[in-house]
Amino acid sequence: MKLKQLFRRAPSMSPEDLTKFRDEHQEGEYTLLDVRQPGEYRKGHLAGAKFIPLPELQGRLDEIDREAPVVAYCAVGGRSRAAAQLLQGQGFKEVYNLEGGIKAWEGLTAEGPPEWGLEIMDPGEGPAQVIAAAFSLERGLAACYQALAKATDSEELSELYQRLAGYEDRHMQRLGRAWEELTPEQRRGVELEPQGEVSIMEGGVKVEDFVAQHQDASADQSQAVMMAMGLETQALDLYLRLAQRMRQPQSRELLDTLGQEEKSHLKALGDILERLQGA
Repeated sequence: MKLKQLFRRAPSMSPEDLTKFRDEHQEGEYTLLDVRQPGEYRKGHLAGAKFIPLPELQGRLDEIDREAPVVAYCAVGGRSRAAAQLLQGQGFKEVYNLEGGIKAWEGLTAEGPPEWGLEIMDPGEGPAQVIAAAFSLERGLAACYQALAKATDSEELSELYQRLAGYEDRHMQRLGRAWEELTPEQRRGVELEPQGEVSIMEGGVKVEDFVAQHQDASADQSQAVMMAMGLETQALDLYLRLAQRMRQPQSRELLDTLGQEEKSHLKALGDILERLQGA
């Protein structure tokens, strides 16, 4: 342990700096570390955060890349400051503490326990299984938007849902191209397009349940976009949590890439929302 680093306070990163940091870094190149307790994490966490409660951190250091930047956070910054100092003392190369913790964060957050949604993909699965599972999730969300478009009497809202479905269609096309790049041996025994209707969409949510709960909830376009941003945040969180546990590097890289694309979707949705609210 490096004693000088242990007692030197880790540099702070403001929520605004973290937003910029995440925009400038590809997913998989850094670790966002949540050191709170399970109940706190379940109620709301930053999408893609690796969850290691502070009391467990010392024994789980091998789960964190020592060479990549680490941004630790807790509720208000106290526990994460201690975590950041511990990581520094253990020789981690670049460590930051989120100033003010998640309570100072004004961006979107994901919900649910650490294990939520992970059952859809085994840690040992190869790239073909990853692409096929992601394709099904994207197809499910496209079907959800199409169902919402049919359920509304508003022409403007229906057009918006159709546009959102188009985003998912383009994402499916990119996954199709990734599928074609795999070798026949990698694709053996795996089907890209599921037969029949899909029941689960991005974020691990059941399509039927979501449509039933939200077909009357979005009274205007702004609310619909905010709902979509919530879905994309859950999808980002799920892809990145899945990536953290994958044993095959190619599968992990694919999931990180999917997470990166979800970040792009979120930015596009944010731009749409800004235009709608400024209109």
